[in-house]
Amino acid sequence: MNNSDILSVLIIGCGNIAGDLDSNKLDIDLLPLTHAGAYAEHPYFSIQACIDVSQNKVERFASQWDIPNAYTSIDQAVQAGAGYDVISICSPTGCHFEDVSACLALSPKLIFCEKPVTDTVKDTLKIKAACDQAGVLLAVNYLRRWDERVLGLKKEIATNQRGSLRSVVGYYNKGILNNGSHLLDLLGFLIGEMSIKHVGQADYDFFSNDPSVCVTLEAESSVPVLLVPGAKASDYSMFEMQMVFDNSMLLMLDGGLRWVERTASDSLVFDGYRVLDAGLNSQGGYLMAMSNAVDNIWGALAREEPLNSSVDTALVAHALCEDILAACKH
Repeated sequence: MNNSDILSVLIIGCGNIAGDLDSNKLDIDLLPLTHAGAYAEHPYFSIQACIDVSQNKVERFASQWDIPNAYTSIDQAVQAGAGYDVISICSPTGCHFEDVSACLALSPKLIFCEKPVTDTVKDTLKIKAACDQAGVLLAVNYLRRWDERVLGLKKEIATNQRGSLRSVVGYYNKGILNNGSHLLDLLGFLIGEMSIKHVGQADYDFFSNDPSVCVTLEAESSVPVLLVPGAKASDYSMFEMQMVFDNSMLLMLDGGLRWVERTASDSLVFDGYRVLDAGLNSQGGYLMAMSNAVDNIWGALAREEPLNSSVDTALVAHALCEDILAACKH
């Protein structure tokens, strides 16, 4: 491996998903959950700079991750004269539009942006156009698209290995755009395009501008899909899914950390009935997803491999969220 093979990285925003979740995790043996953690473990990346508006935060972050350059603005990084192959945008969503626009002056090959890319589809389309014009790839962190268990399930559904899909129920909280978009993106990835059939009452359980909403959708194959706000965000975090097939039920639990498969068989109690068993537990691939994401980014730049989660795929989920939020206002 030559130094010329190493991709330089800049991280903008020095909070939880940037690196703190790995710095503060109780089990140090867990796989990396953050941008900095995944880059640090990968042999072909080197984090060369970080940016945060807080001087204390950016200096602490640079020290924790052994990053040589720390700035409090993108302008400082531009004035320093360095360029970066990959830039991770981990700042708050409201900053994304300005941050992505400004960091194009640093001539990145790829930007890895937290979701949603911006607050509106209109602004995300502007960002996409700017990146396209500059020849910059734009990956979006809908992390379950890099989960090997989810990738396997997509193949099983596409090849009918699980039989006919009858219905899907997803549970979430903390906003349709902030958290519900993960479900919409995941389901779009697994079962294809969906249309909105009914939008229920808005529950502002965390954000003042992003309610959790009960939504009924339908896949192209006429499979009914129901998104349900579960517990309020103040109760506990909730992100789960149930997929009902003609011979089984598959449950994604704990955000994808755990899966349960229940299989139908003849009832030992009720003659002539088929029932689901108690289920078989298995570990999900969520904990490997961030490492897989960074490896996919390397593959996209080194081998021209397609990105699992791009601005184009993210826009589909974002557009559904905007339609749902618009329906809430009527």
